[in-house]
Amino acid sequence: MTTTKSCILILFIAASCRAFSIASTRKRLPLFNRQFTSPTDSFTTSTLSTAASATAAATATDKDQANNYQLTPIFDFTRNNVETKQKSAASFERIDDAIMGGISVSSLRDVSDQDYASWSGVCRTDGGGFCGMRTLPFKDAPLNATRQDGVYLDCSLASDDEAERRVWKMTVRVDSSRGEVVYQSQFDLKQAIEVAKEQQSLNDANSNDDGVWARVLVPFEKFQLVRGPRLIPDGPPLNVTSGIYQIGMTMSKFVMNVNTTELENFRPGYFDLRIKRIGFYNGIEQGNTSTDTTTPDLTNNVPSTLSKEESLKKRPIVLKLLLPIAKLLFSEQANRRKSAMRILREERGLSRARAIIFGIKLRQGSMGLVKSFSKTVGILSVDVMRGVIKNTLKIALVYPLRLIGATVRAIKKALGMKVKPSLRE
Repeated sequence: MTTTKSCILILFIAASCRAFSIASTRKRLPLFNRQFTSPTDSFTTSTLSTAASATAAATATDKDQANNYQLTPIFDFTRNNVETKQKSAASFERIDDAIMGGISVSSLRDVSDQDYASWSGVCRTDGGGFCGMRTLPFKDAPLNATRQDGVYLDCSLASDDEAERRVWKMTVRVDSSRGEVVYQSQFDLKQAIEVAKEQQSLNDANSNDDGVWARVLVPFEKFQLVRGPRLIPDGPPLNVTSGIYQIGMTMSKFVMNVNTTELENFRPGYFDLRIKRIGFYNGIEQGNTSTDTTTPDLTNNVPSTLSKEESLKKRPIVLKLLLPIAKLLFSEQANRRKSAMRILREERGLSRARAIIFGIKLRQGSMGLVKSFSKTVGILSVDVMRGVIKNTLKIALVYPLRLIGATVRAIKKALGMKVKPSLRE
């Protein structure tokens, strides 16, 4: 009983710290509502010649007006400005399914000699089924999107031609939290690629040797509040007037739905999505061909973000204390060992003991029998301790909370009230 009260107290304190952090951060003005005054706030444009800048701007203006929308690039991965390219790629962090027991892995990396960054990795359905990336916390203030209609993405799927066998999602956040409750919108990458192919076939001058580049437009009105892969019923619509605190993307086997829903014929394994730009877009009224000079060009003013280390330091003290426990319970290496054990037992027919002996022999070649045996004993000891802690928390905290939740839902249902599905449904 004492353990239960302690766990609940820790969770209450963590939630209070998080709420305080959100409230204090929301008071800041959105980024790009102010003028850049210091060298650390913006990039210098001296590396771009005046002629090159004018040519690039003219090309973008003609194309945008032809499609009745204007673009505001935020993250530019082309070689127009090397410093901008590198800073854009460094602004993102991975957020794969390891957080829920999966073994998928991905990363966004700068490709120095190409006009794009590569978001690539391997998505596995064992224990998870998604890969993701998101911006690190912005240093100064959230992005100002009040004059914008949505998020755009210039990209090319280089790994295969089966975009429809994956679920692609754009993510935005309108508070400073970093949890699983965010606004998401699915987008049809396959359709965007087909449209780009048609446009390219109509104009041979646009043909190139580096594949088809599609432009994806995701309207803000299409974003919905989700928790993980699931829609939150009756969630409030997206309101960007207070600023956007995070932009991200997810490639998943989960379709956005109230209940957990998986895409049929999902394609796991390697993927490589090449990205040129991520930014905002807004529509142009018919007959209006003027350029909106009040919308700043952010290509050379990539928003500064905290580093991964700085982001960890800014976490509330309670979360810092709980982080080592979380790493112990949700170790990515442990998830991979669990997956390997499953493969050896289910697909190769080995018993648990024989699978362990197989692991000892496998390491023996690189470290010797004694060290291999000692390492295996250490791994087994940690796994046993992890199992004991998990089961204790389940008995003392998880199961009682589930029982309380089920009881509340049953009472609401009996009274004819609307009942939201549980997170496990």
